[in-house]
Order: sequence, then C-alpha cells, then structure tokens
Amino acid sequence: MKQKLFVLSMDAMVGEDIEYLRTRPNFKRLMEHCCQIQAVQTIYPSITYPAHASMITGCKPGRHGVYNNTEFPTDKTYPDWYLYTDDIFKVEDLFAAAKRAGCTTGNVYWPIMGNNKNIDYNINEYFFYDKPEAMFDGEKTVKAYMEMGATEETAEAIRDNLDRIPSEYRHRVGPLRLNHTFDHFINGCICSLIRRYQPDVLVAHNCILDTLRHRNGVFNEFVTWGLDMTDYWLGEIIDSMAAAGVLENTNFVIVSDHGQMNFSRRLKPNVLFARKGWLKVGPDGKPTPDSKVVSQSNGMSDSIYVRDKSLLKEVHEYLNKLASEEVWGFSEVFTTEEVDKLYGWSGPFDFVIETDGYTTYSDDCKEPLVAPIDLSDYRLGKATHGYRPEKGPQPVFVAVGPAFRKDVTIPFAYTIDEAPTFARILGQSLPQADGRVIEEILA
Repeated sequence: MKQKLFVLSMDAMVGEDIEYLRTRPNFKRLMEHCCQIQAVQTIYPSITYPAHASMITGCKPGRHGVYNNTEFPTDKTYPDWYLYTDDIFKVEDLFAAAKRAGCTTGNVYWPIMGNNKNIDYNINEYFFYDKPEAMFDGEKTVKAYMEMGATEETAEAIRDNLDRIPSEYRHRVGPLRLNHTFDHFINGCICSLIRRYQPDVLVAHNCILDTLRHRNGVFNEFVTWGLDMTDYWLGEIIDSMAAAGVLENTNFVIVSDHGQMNFSRRLKPNVLFARKGWLKVGPDGKPTPDSKVVSQSNGMSDSIYVRDKSLLKEVHEYLNKLASEEVWGFSEVFTTEEVDKLYGWSGPFDFVIETDGYTTYSDDCKEPLVAPIDLSDYRLGKATHGYRPEKGPQPVFVAVGPAFRKDVTIPFAYTIDEAPTFARILGQSLPQADGRVIEEILA
C-alpha cells in the first residue's frame, strides 16, 4: 500500500508542550517511538500566514510572497486575511509535488489554500469574519467553503460536522469547553475526510493553543487544558485512521508555526506618526489616504510604510532616535533591505521596528499612545508573536511512520526545511525551496 502523509500544524505549540503531551494517552499511543527536532526556527515575521506559506513551500517570505497575515491597507471593516493561493503565492507548494507523485490531496484549515487547483478535498481556513450570518446557517456555511474550493464530496465532510461549529466562539472569555472551540469542527472535518476518502496527502491546522495563549499568557492552566483537548483530538484522528485501515501506513507529523511571548504594554506607532504630522486620522478612525507614514502591526514587530518617499531619511532617523531612548517600546529598527538580508523577508514596507521584549503594537491611530487589553485582537491580549524568530519558546516537529527513523532526536532545523522533507517522502522535490531535506530523520 502507498505510504500516506498527514501533517497537523498545532498553531503556537512549543517544545515545552511536547514534554507534557508525552504524559497524555493518545500522544503516547501515537508518538512513543517518534523522531523529534528539539528546536525549529520559524521565519520573520513569526506570524501565522507567512509561516504556513513557508512551511508548505519551503520558501522564505520574500520568495513566496506572503509578507503579512492580512492585506494592507484595506478599507474593509474586518481584517482582510489572505485566502486564495493564486492571489499571493509566487512559488509552487507541497500539493504541486503531491500531484506530480500521483497522490490524492486534502486540506483542512491550512491557511491560504483557497481554490488551490492541486487540492482534491479542500476546506480552506475561514472564520466568517465577513459573513457572520452564514456561520450557523447550514447550507450557507457549506456554500462559503465551496466558494473557496470545496467540492461536493468535500461538502459532505463539512455537513458531517456542522453541529460542531461553536455558538460562542468569537468573544468567549475565561475557561473554554469543547463546544466553544472552532477546532472541534476542524478536527471533525479531518476525521470525516480520512474515513470517507483516505487522501494520500492531508494537511490540517488547529488554532486552540494559539487562541488560549493570546488570551491567557504562554504557560498556564488554560493552555494545559488546550493540550488535553489536543490529545483528545489526536485520539479521534488515530481512531479514524485505524477505522479507514491507513494508520500503520501513514507518516504522521505534528508541527507548529511559531511560539509566543508574554508582554506588558500595547503601543500605537501610528499615534507617534500623527503627532509628527505624517498621519491624519479620518472620521472612521483610520489613517486617511493622504497620510504620509502608516504602520501595520505584526504583533511584536511593526511594519512602517512611508508613502512620501521624500521622508525616508527623516523617518529612519526619527525611528532610530526613539529606539536609542529605550522608552518607546522598540529596541531595533531595520530597513526592508536589512530584514531581507537577515531573514529573506521583503514586501512593500520600508522599515520594521522590533519589540523591546515587553511591548506589542496596535494599528490604532487615535490617542492615547498606549492601548488597553483587547482579547478580540490576537496582537493585544496577554501574549503574542511576530518577533525575531530566535526569541522565545520554539516551534515543534515530531513525526512517526514508515518514512521516519524511530527514537531519533536532532537539535535544530528550520520550518522552511519541512516542505522539502515532505516532498522527498513523496519521491519528489521542490526546486524553488530555500530549505533543505532533513535527511537525518528519514529512514
């Protein structure tokens, strides 16, 4: 029987979590003789959509083209998240390699996979921010996914799990129950695709740990509850693979995109630019189109767009002056050229400011300078990411299956090494990738 590949991205999972999961029954059942990478360094900025684009292509952001989670600027009233592969990707991904290998393919909530022509069973990551009325409306829910590439066959897996879509997902505060999590729906869809269609290559993305860390901090009892839920969902997946007769022949991989760090201050760089007269605030509370300097938060880094290029030198000097004073929430200032050279990150921005370790950034441009806690914004809760990738708890890679060596641990790799390694398992390569095949863990 052909080997299968299943990659589960647990958003914001870190190495310390693996040590706890080793005590949980389903993780132990699956990963008792796994291979593991102790520290996996992600890309800069360490945020979800650019990171997942790198994990599925093997390329750094400057090459694959996804430089932030959302488009900027936008006149929409909701975050304009990237949804469609062809709108943004400049390179091929793992699914293209899978198709060359003659594989059937599936996706459940891996970001930016909308209408990906190489995915047979596609449930793109989507949280109904622009169509909230469709989230709980049965066939409208299904239609929303079909507009992003779900086929009628895939729609059956979605219908199997409509009762798992949570009614209290968005602004739930405090302890969560299973039916408060969108991830329960996601996991149900994973299991349905496995039971119904057994795709040869299936990737999925679960957000529960990321959500809990943003709201409560990096390590606490809420995150421990999320790890217990993770183990429960792993049990569901294992049972689905066993029922479908594919468990023993599946290469099962758990990865993550970034860690998180706690912070204590939420700063608004746009307020600084407004004070300088470079930014004007419109009646809607947003920067006006004629604003000369505008920033976009990446969490614990911030991208600066200088629309009036005659101000480039002045803005650079101003940012460096603030950094040198060590009171304005950032410790370093990079040009686009500098972050491209250091990390392969480029885009239409001109400068990047990096956190002092205590500060995250808001897009807001209204006084006062410091923002309050906002649990509805992943950048403004109690912990977040977006900082330089060497910092903080590191992402994970654990794997088991016929393609992987047993009981092997290596100290270090990059997230951009993952896709080339997965392609090798399929007997393929990704020629555009910046990463390498992690030969040390392959059987």
